[in-house]
Amino acid sequence: MRFGITYSIEKGAGRSAVEKFREAIEEIRLAESLGFDCAFISEHHFLDDDMFPSPLIALSYVAAKTEKIRLGSGVILLPLHDPIHVAEDAAVLDLISGGRLILGIGQGYRLEEFQAFGRALKDRSTLLREGAMLIRKLWTEQSVTYRGKHFQTDGVTLTPKPAQKPTPPIWVGAKKRKAVELAAEVGDAWYADPITPLSIICENVAHWERTLTAHGKKRSEQEFAYYREWGIGPDDKSAWKHDGEAITGEYRRYLGFGHLVDDEGRPIPPGREDLLPDLVRQRTTIGGPERAREDLQMIRETLNPTHVIFKMRHAGSTHENVMASLRLTAEKVIPHFAS
Repeated sequence: MRFGITYSIEKGAGRSAVEKFREAIEEIRLAESLGFDCAFISEHHFLDDDMFPSPLIALSYVAAKTEKIRLGSGVILLPLHDPIHVAEDAAVLDLISGGRLILGIGQGYRLEEFQAFGRALKDRSTLLREGAMLIRKLWTEQSVTYRGKHFQTDGVTLTPKPAQKPTPPIWVGAKKRKAVELAAEVGDAWYADPITPLSIICENVAHWERTLTAHGKKRSEQEFAYYREWGIGPDDKSAWKHDGEAITGEYRRYLGFGHLVDDEGRPIPPGREDLLPDLVRQRTTIGGPERAREDLQMIRETLNPTHVIFKMRHAGSTHENVMASLRLTAEKVIPHFAS
């Protein structure tokens, strides 16, 4: 397994989003020096925590401050965007970073975002499918003519092309079966989210693999990444002290978005905050190195992902604690799973 880190750049813990971003740069540079494979920045819009809505712009700054760690959008909400613009911006980022881009894309789910961008939420699957197909064609072909329901081009030649050949990898974030099947159809990787029960992810692995076969793709040539909320300290007690409330706050926000489901896949009503303690203990990792190793062993045995992507920076996290968590993870956890 390979390991990465992911960020939503937002204000919190008495720090502005810009201050948090500058701290994230230091954390990503440390992760690079410790041998982490990749770092991601996410996208959302119109949130009162000032979350950065433009991951490719933020990543261009990260590219200038790093040398070898792969840089990913985790994820771009592709249905909201013009795929030609995404293809161009991503190609430039791949070039200036020396071929380090992972283009992570997802369908999105927040109605207010779709309304603001003039898109229909019901069209998100077809918008993602067409957008991903068009981006790949623009990256690999000359004079692209494309006729889709949402996008049309006539003889468009994208220049410059990305550094990676044939293309930068496209990771598709997906949680429900249809989205997972779409990830298999148009992506180079499925990026599983952190809040879906592992039992449901396991069921979706079979759907993903079956769809890969239907589209003539080999499972061995695909990547499968699993995202995990992660809070590590010297021991369990200190980890819960530093990260327990911060990660619970993340889950409280997921609950408010209507984004949590139970182990049977049924939506959990937004008012059920009484369920948060058990959900956090079951679906996240908070503890010392021994607990972290046990969780990763369970994840490897259950899912066998090619990548595990940690979210160590939460709204209530401090820079010092994230730096310490990175070092602990690299020194006490990852060496047991690096092969």
